[in-house]
Amino acid sequence: MNTNERKMGRRQFLAVSSTFAIAATVAPKLLGEALTPLKRLAVGFARFDDDAFLIPASGIAAGDGAFLDRGARITASGASGASADPRQRRGVELLTHYAYLDGRERREAPFTAWACSRNTGCQGNSVGFNVPVDEQQSLRFSVVVESGAVLPVSKTSRRQAIGGKAMQSQAMPVTLALRNEPGSLNLVRGFYVIVPMFENDSEPRWYNWQVRPVDGRMALVDRAGSCAPFEHFVLRIDYATL
Repeated sequence: MNTNERKMGRRQFLAVSSTFAIAATVAPKLLGEALTPLKRLAVGFARFDDDAFLIPASGIAAGDGAFLDRGARITASGASGASADPRQRRGVELLTHYAYLDGRERREAPFTAWACSRNTGCQGNSVGFNVPVDEQQSLRFSVVVESGAVLPVSKTSRRQAIGGKAMQSQAMPVTLALRNEPGSLNLVRGFYVIVPMFENDSEPRWYNWQVRPVDGRMALVDRAGSCAPFEHFVLRIDYATL
């Protein structure tokens, strides 16, 4: 893993995340094609094994209850497989939803683990942070995508662009849980790969792909070592305390 990844503890996580608010199977289309609305998210999984190929995350048999006492350490790599032209990108934000109790009231603090501008591109290393699992017995994420024309920064802010006709923003949730929840996937140690799926896309053939370091972050590569030509996010999830 990138030794320069940023570390973030529980108190800092709360302080930072409280300032953010949440935004409102052929393989996925190759980059540069027309942008269409997000249909769903496909999620693959690989064990912590150098030779492990991915499987559908829906095939994980059961959650790992050890996360209840140990919490989760998440390392989020930004979107890989994206176009070099930021205007052609679709995934622009990865949110982690941090649940906590404020007195007797349960609250949720969305934390932006990664973000990208379709005007200026993406910068930064992988980011690592801890999330307790005992409150909701799950980890909750959202992937935010944008479609439509990109307006110049000098003429409009990102918030104005999302609200206007030129650009549309959409968020889709991913829940990794220890117990059975409708629409959730089981939470275990390993790599989870999230792929935004658009109209006419089909889920990747996971067994053709592995997770490997590419340009300083974890990404999908094929058997020849080439990075997947479609946008995807990689989450490395382990115990926060061993």
